[in-house]
Amino acid sequence: MPAEKVPARFWNRNFTLLWQGQVVSSIGKQTFALAAMLWLKHLTGSGTLMGLSMTAALLPMVLLGPVAGVLADRWRKDRLIAWTDLLGGLLVLAAAFLFFVLPPSGTALIGVVFAVTVATGLLDTFSQPAIGASLPDLVPPERLEAANSLNLGGVQAAVFVAQGLAGLLFVLIGMPTLVLANALTYLYAGGSELLLKIPHRGRTAGEKKQPWQRFREELLEGFRFVLAHRGLRTSVLLYMALNFFIAPVIVLLPFFVEDYLALGPQWYGYLMAGFGLGALLGYLVAGALPARGKAREVVVAGGLVAQSALVPVLLLFPYAGFQLPAFVGIGMLEGLIGVNFITLLQAATPPAFRGRVQSLATTASAAVMPLGMALAGIVFDQVGQNVPLLFSLSGGLTLLGSLAGLRSKRFREFLRTRIASGVDEPQQPAGGGPDALGRQ
Repeated sequence: MPAEKVPARFWNRNFTLLWQGQVVSSIGKQTFALAAMLWLKHLTGSGTLMGLSMTAALLPMVLLGPVAGVLADRWRKDRLIAWTDLLGGLLVLAAAFLFFVLPPSGTALIGVVFAVTVATGLLDTFSQPAIGASLPDLVPPERLEAANSLNLGGVQAAVFVAQGLAGLLFVLIGMPTLVLANALTYLYAGGSELLLKIPHRGRTAGEKKQPWQRFREELLEGFRFVLAHRGLRTSVLLYMALNFFIAPVIVLLPFFVEDYLALGPQWYGYLMAGFGLGALLGYLVAGALPARGKAREVVVAGGLVAQSALVPVLLLFPYAGFQLPAFVGIGMLEGLIGVNFITLLQAATPPAFRGRVQSLATTASAAVMPLGMALAGIVFDQVGQNVPLLFSLSGGLTLLGSLAGLRSKRFREFLRTRIASGVDEPQQPAGGGPDALGRQ
């Protein structure tokens, strides 16, 4: 099959369709996720259940992420993106029906929340590698950073709206209606994404081999690239450590808001909206003013350290007037780091297996989150639901992890990758001795 040309125009039909579909579906996803956390807290008051709920959302990606990456490189990405959203809409629609007909205080609805969380997490596991791998094929190469910025920024704008309203809507209209709204956003996104046309690179020369043999070989190609590329490998190890250490803050934020700050449940949504607004600003700044070379190293390194240090500082000023701007600042740092890392990952990976490498990197860095979240909820209940203790430990360990990871010469070199023709030149996988984290 002849290769298709990358569009010369940035805001072309396919990029616009993909972008708006992700924005709409993100509104429903985030509203449901935040409302589910509040619903579980009010119904059960259990930190363990909240931790297990977040764990359930990540388990599909941890268990099947590498498989999803292979399929994203083999199947038509446009169909994969559209049909996962449509199927998600049908599943959540069934859950909304159960919320309307089952007793509101019954334990059966807890099972419904967990089932929806796992099912939608599974669908996202297969759609997200396809989305990330498609962007370099949908925009001019010199605009890849801008595409990542707008893709993440558009989704974050929707998240910002959802997070700002989730707590308030949970109080005003209740959980059943919020679940129904989530289903409708999924269905709209999937229907519009059926119009997508993403270049498909066709089958490879190894098609005559047995399907399982070919699948295994393609999966191993992705593993070999990540393991051989020491800068990428070190960055994945660093993100694994940081995700594990930050898990208590994510799980216990509703308790932090209502029990430590003594604010209403809507403030959980407001603080998350502040984080979302900050992330949106970070995405936009990273796209409009790309930091490259040494500047990129300073942005990412400084952002990681500053984010970690801000977590224990939140405990020192338990006032809404401080918390909201602090969450905006943390979110902005997250946005700046995120765009830079995703652009590096896309540019450093050959197009033929971009989905595999992205999925492997995402899976590895997120694999520790279920364990961290589950342990955070259990430990929190065991220590008498001591919010300051868990927040202090989380922030301190995250800061130490950031400082240790930034000692890696390979990671810093990866951040300083030279730019050519508007995008980063792919780095050749580096072999040799151990890096600064002690890995071969």
